[in-house]
Formats: sequence, C-alpha cells, structure tokens
Amino acid sequence: MLLILPVIWGSYYVASHSALAYMSTFSVGVAIRGLTLVLLTAIMACRKELGSLVRLKHIWKWLLAIGLMGFLLDTTAFIGLKLSPAGIGTALLKCDVLFVNLISAWLYHERFTKTDWALTLVMLFGVFLVLGIDFRHLELFNPGNIFFILSALFVSVNAFLIKKVQHHPVNPGSDMVIAYYNNLVTMILFLTVAFPMGQMAEFSRIAGNKSLTVALLLSGLGQTLIYVVYYHNLRRNPVWLVKVILLLMPVFSAFLGFVLFRETMTAVQLIGVAVVLAGAMAMLILTHKRDAAKQTAPAEQ
Repeated sequence: MLLILPVIWGSYYVASHSALAYMSTFSVGVAIRGLTLVLLTAIMACRKELGSLVRLKHIWKWLLAIGLMGFLLDTTAFIGLKLSPAGIGTALLKCDVLFVNLISAWLYHERFTKTDWALTLVMLFGVFLVLGIDFRHLELFNPGNIFFILSALFVSVNAFLIKKVQHHPVNPGSDMVIAYYNNLVTMILFLTVAFPMGQMAEFSRIAGNKSLTVALLLSGLGQTLIYVVYYHNLRRNPVWLVKVILLLMPVFSAFLGFVLFRETMTAVQLIGVAVVLAGAMAMLILTHKRDAAKQTAPAEQ
C-alpha cells in the first residue's frame, strides 16, 4: 500500500494538471472536490457507513482544522505557482518530508538515525534532479518560494492532525469520516473564493469538451483514492515514512509524462530517478528490519 500511494498521487497530479489547461485553479478545485464528494458518499453508502458522519463528538473541531489546512495548503501552492516556476514549486513542496521529520522528533520523540536523515536528504536531492532544478538559480526567499514552503508546512501539520483524529482516545474517527469532512470543508472554502472571482462560470466549458471532462473525472477518482490509500497508510505507519515514500511521486509523474506526452528526460533526470528509487528501497529495507527486530525482541527475552 505504501508503494501504491505515489503511483495514485502522481496520476492525480498529471490529470489535474491537464484540467488546469482549460479552467482556473479554484474552479478546478471545486469540480474535483465535488466529484470526490459524490464518490465518497457512494462508497460510504455501499458500506452502510453514512451514519458515522453524525458521530462527531470530541473530534469535530479537529475535522474543521483538517479541512482548513487542506484549503490553506492548496491556496498557498496556487499562489506560489503564480509567482514562481512550477518545477521549483514541486520540488519545494517535497520539503514537507523535512518538516515531518522535525515535528516527529520534537513532538513525538521519534528517534532518527544518521542513516535515516542521510537517506531522506539523498532522496530529496534526487527529486530535485528529476525535476531539473538548477540550484545555481534557486532563490530560496523569493516570495513565490516562501508560499511553496508554507504549503509544505501545512501539508505536514495536516498529516499529524489526521493521525490525531484516527487515534483519538475517546472517539477515534474512521478514515472515511476524516476524508469526507476534509473534502467537504475544503470544497466549501474553494466555493467561497471561486464565486466572488467569477470562476464558477467556467463550468460551462465542460459541456462538449471531452478532454476536460476526462481530466476532471480522473482527477476526482484520483483524489478519492488518495484519501483512501493515504489515510490507510497514515493509520498504519509513521508519518515520516509515508512522506519519504511520497518522494517517489515526481518519479512516477515523470514516467507518465514520458509515456503519455513523449516528454524526454535528460541524463541528470535519469540519475535523479535512480537516486530516489535506491533511497526508497534502502529506507523500506531498514524499516522492515527494525519492525522484524521489534517483533522478535520480546520472544527472545
């Protein structure tokens, strides 16, 4: 399930990028969240879980915070995209793995070895290579870059909020309930921005535009699967490990770009792919060994 996540997220990124070629960012956000709301409702209806949507005692404030963070992380990323190149932004958004590690060490007293930090930084460097970032022209304190870094921070905080609700001591929220309200609150906030800006009129472009329709449908499906698989992994794994594996996402996006759009990759980008894949494999092997050691330790004692 960990390795499926970057595949789903990478596919979602490609599909939503295609939709943005026809509509503005907030109108696309409303459309994707609306489709996701329909799919989540259908899934919960099939599972007979709709009743759980009203059992929100002790967790409703956390759910609102998760939805607000979802809106903030998208909005800051959108602002960053208007002020800085998309390639640099995509790379800086992956800095969330560093924020997660720092929060894990500070608040949850996770113990990271030098190898953990080294592999994380190596994979992050590989992501920069895949995205073709020129470090010589990277202005870290450019206004657009600051918004990207803020978005990465909001992504990191949101992951811990989600995990907080999943493991609430009194009323732990199910993954579907968290996803539903995350999506709903984010969609409402997108609507409050899209209406005053007049972007809702862009929905008329969907009729008769097969490419836009397919892109939005795939984006809605991708967002739904992200909620299901991402939350599944957050519930069962440390946040830092999930974020490290998500560093594979730009690699898969680059692969899709090559297959679907014949986008070529330079030698440096191919080296970056190899670095990210090798780092991910080493991280998974180390984590598996640690888990096995924890399971055998009590038996040996």
